[in-house]
Amino acid sequence: KKTLGRRKIEIRKIEKKQNRQVTFTKRRMGLFRKASEIGVLCGAEMAILVRSPAGKIFAFGNPSPDSVISLFLDDGRRSL
Repeated sequence: KKTLGRRKIEIRKIEKKQNRQVTFTKRRMGLFRKASEIGVLCGAEMAILVRSPAGKIFAFGNPSPDSVISLFLDDGRRSL
């Protein structure tokens, strides 16, 4: 049995609102999972902020979004 395997999909806005929300939720979880893997494997500190199509904010951080954002803001103030 031959399969087509993975195919590239065209990246464009999903027109149906419900489908867009479902895709957002799945992709967000995948993004956070990959970020967690980078944190574990490399000891990287990171913060990811994502705003959904509905306007809800989601955050992920290693060790926490707040601690990484504070480090980033403090470093920016020192550079000035």
